[in-house]
Amino acid sequence: MSSEQGQVNGMHHPHEPLNRAARRPAMYLRCRPYDPQEAEYVRSAMEHLAHRLALPFPDVYADHGLSTRGPLPALASLLTAAERGWVDVVLVPGPFVFSLDDRAAAATVERLARAGCEVIEAPGRVVRPVGAPGDPLAPVRRHLAAAAVPSPSPDGAAVAYGAV
Repeated sequence: MSSEQGQVNGMHHPHEPLNRAARRPAMYLRCRPYDPQEAEYVRSAMEHLAHRLALPFPDVYADHGLSTRGPLPALASLLTAAERGWVDVVLVPGPFVFSLDDRAAAATVERLARAGCEVIEAPGRVVRPVGAPGDPLAPVRRHLAAAAVPSPSPDGAAVAYGAV
């Protein structure tokens, strides 16, 4: 195949593998109230997710202890980095890290998507285990650039929004 491999109309086809080596990942974390053990556990889980997805080691942006009602300096820095093209994949435990308000969280995901970022949500709830361990191979949710109508992925588990 040519340099157009995996592309449809100049956009990446969502069911074709990406060149993961060229990806520039980051993770965004916000633990409130701040718990150092919880924050470390979630950071480690996001690093594991990056490894599982064959991504390079992600940059860490964290606003631990801060409410979404006030300024979130690390999120502002992440958005700037994304808009400048320095980041194109953002790993999160869930969109709730952007805001507890679903509409505000979705707006942040959309802003990252407009900047060309794929937002990847970890499978399940990423918190320190209390009972039986979760499935480490559970599917992830992907929020892709150019957000559109949800469509199931080939494995029928993850949800893809738009195409990169």
